[in-house]
Amino acid sequence: MKEDVEVLELNGSRITLLLEGFHIAFGNAIRRLVLSDVPTMAVDYVYFYDNTTNTYDEIIAHRLGLLTLKSDEAIHKYKPPEECKDKDETNTECFVQVYLEKSVEEELNGLYIKASDLKFSDEAIEPVYLDTPIAFMAPGQRIHLVGYARLGRGKEHGKWSPASVSILQYMPLVDVKGDVASEECLKCVSSYKEVSEAIKSKETKTIEYKKNINTSGLRYCEESVCNDAIKVRYDKSRLLLTVESNGSLGPQQIILEASKILDKRVEKLLEALEEMGEDNE
Repeated sequence: MKEDVEVLELNGSRITLLLEGFHIAFGNAIRRLVLSDVPTMAVDYVYFYDNTTNTYDEIIAHRLGLLTLKSDEAIHKYKPPEECKDKDETNTECFVQVYLEKSVEEELNGLYIKASDLKFSDEAIEPVYLDTPIAFMAPGQRIHLVGYARLGRGKEHGKWSPASVSILQYMPLVDVKGDVASEECLKCVSSYKEVSEAIKSKETKTIEYKKNINTSGLRYCEESVCNDAIKVRYDKSRLLLTVESNGSLGPQQIILEASKILDKRVEKLLEALEEMGEDNE
């Protein structure tokens, strides 16, 4: 079967691809690499010089680490984590400095420190969600810290994973015989618009769901009240891959980077197999 890729959905944070003719192992490899290996930038070290707020240093450092940072330029500009594991924070090829110094006068009301208050040594890197609260400062309180962000991968810690959703499934197909469906069946499948409309019009057709849906409700209806009116099956030659970005990278860029990583791993495997063959000759 001819291999083909079709973009079914692409918006600001979500992409859905139709992979036709690909083995499920390939689709699942991309799905896993999206979560575990595509690098992004995140705060890794935080040094406190002063903190008189009611929030402990450890809690603030944890919140800073979980901030989503724009990483589109960073993944090409900074060295990967494998090359930075023995480097200290002064290495500007690996680390970006994060700076915060703020105080509240006694006569003023308290305020929230937000992600927008942070200063980065590289203007290309900034929090995606600027209104994210970090800590509350009461009148007379002060905070002064310096942090360092670096590239990392989700397999090291979830804060470096660029996606909040990465799902792979076979394309669902639903065979509908509307003329034999009962009222109980119609009521059961009411949340599935295409199926319920086919039953209402008494159509006999096969519905292809070119989107990520939960088919457990349809299977329940099939087994409980629909009898032969609907049949749920899956086309194993067509895969639906849905990835939702957390904002650090665009969804299409996440897929592209995951594909590059898979290519490199396959090349490395082929080289190892060739070396083994030469050794056995």
